[in-house]
Amino acid sequence: MVDAGLSFGAGLLIGGLSLMLVWGLLWLVIGGIGLVRQTCGWAIFMSSVSSTTIAGLSMAGLFWVVDATRLSSIALHLGLAGVPLALLAAGFGRLEDGRRIGPAFVEGSRLMGHQLLGVHEDGCGHCHEKPCEEKL
Repeated sequence: MVDAGLSFGAGLLIGGLSLMLVWGLLWLVIGGIGLVRQTCGWAIFMSSVSSTTIAGLSMAGLFWVVDATRLSSIALHLGLAGVPLALLAAGFGRLEDGRRIGPAFVEGSRLMGHQLLGVHEDGCGHCHEKPCEEKL
């Protein structure tokens, strides 16, 4: 029973760290492109580098510690499935303003990516140089 619990916990950790690694890599690419285009600063890029590095090193350490036979256990696979299921369940929750969490998160991430990449529909109006109050 303890062995199954350890496998399940390792699965949860691997699932969470892999999500953190992929999310960090996504923002590393977006931050790198934004840095080259000068639409975002070093703080965004370095934050992505640090989160990707922390997740990658933690996963490497976890794989080094976990026994190879544990990696094929059903409990570990259930733990791996726990992270996406928890995110899916949380995505159906509602924010204080009544919107669902999942679509609001996706829209916020899309807008943040557009801001960092300097994406504009009507060409660049240099709105990234103006304070937020002046944007319409």
